[in-house]
Amino acid sequence: MQKAKRKMQNEKLKQIRKAKHLEYGSFDANMTNIGRAWSSLLGLNKNIPGHVVANMYVIAKLIRTQGGFKQDNYDDAANYLYQAELMQKDEQ
Repeated sequence: MQKAKRKMQNEKLKQIRKAKHLEYGSFDANMTNIGRAWSSLLGLNKNIPGHVVANMYVIAKLIRTQGGFKQDNYDDAANYLYQAELMQKDEQ
């Protein structure tokens, strides 16, 4: 039962990632560009890596859960974390 539920959840998250990609474009490119912009605004000498930006969004989504339950926050946090992991693996 748990395996089937996990598979359904993974498929749901995959569909969300696909829809977001169609709407916003490349996740990796967006996180990298946001990292560059934030670094510039903060006057940093080094760009914030894209995977760190994604992890910061995970934190933002988790903070939102304090205002009450909304499945979207957990789905988004799971997807940001998943994609941060892929990005960091690629960066190293």
